[in-house]
Amino acid sequence: MTATVLLALATSLLFGVGDFLGGVATRRDSAYAVTGTSHLLSIVLLGIAVLLLPAASPTSADLLWGAVSGFSGVIGVMSLFAALAVGRMSIVAPIVAALSAALPAAFDLAGGTRLSPMTLAGIGLALVAIVIVSIAPDDVAHAAAHEYRPRRALLLSLLAGVGFSGAFVAFSFTAPASGLTPVLAARCVSIAVAVVLAMRFGRGFPADRTAMPASLGAGLTDALANVTMLTAIRLGPLAVASVLGSLFPVVVAVLARVFLGERLTWLQRVGVAVALAAVLLAALP
Repeated sequence: MTATVLLALATSLLFGVGDFLGGVATRRDSAYAVTGTSHLLSIVLLGIAVLLLPAASPTSADLLWGAVSGFSGVIGVMSLFAALAVGRMSIVAPIVAALSAALPAAFDLAGGTRLSPMTLAGIGLALVAIVIVSIAPDDVAHAAAHEYRPRRALLLSLLAGVGFSGAFVAFSFTAPASGLTPVLAARCVSIAVAVVLAMRFGRGFPADRTAMPASLGAGLTDALANVTMLTAIRLGPLAVASVLGSLFPVVVAVLARVFLGERLTWLQRVGVAVALAAVLLAALP
């Protein structure tokens, strides 16, 4: 259990940094281009890792679940980056985290996995947090150079949470013997989807040079986070790995406060606190 906890916390740290960088990049280019660019670096790094690590023995089912995870995950990533671009990072991240933590845990419960009363309470509290944050007024003054759309950000945040949950669950069906190949399969699918959407609906691919450094930084942390996440999920249980792997709002909120000077209303602070408490509570045995 200790290894699962440490790996999941590392996942949260890496995802938090990556999400912040992705949100910054998406304020300069489309979410499609940023996602595709970050995943292009990610797939190169993961490909190298697969070649260097001991030979894996993936089955067709492992690769299929990896592809499903990639499709669900890329929807989550693009939705998250788009939400971070039009919403307040310290609000978007907890909503996504609450869903990313609650839905896989609920899936575990529906599948017959026994969860403690604390974990169940955490799941319920996560849903409460979503409501609190969602109804909070968005009346804090923002920089005139950036356009905020709180309702759009909320819908995108909910979609991102569902997308990440699907990726968590799909990875849980892969076998340890498959190594990192399911993650590589996931990235092949995600980059294909992102590039097609960037060419069709965005401003092209790769990301604009002003968004390139942040996009590449997001790709580096994404590759590392997927390795720690997959390992934590396989060590299990899924509920603990997904919940502790969803603590990234703490990182995003701190970075947004330090670098972007974001402020929260008192009700939004309550919502963020409840969301973080839900993540921690659900991880208790």
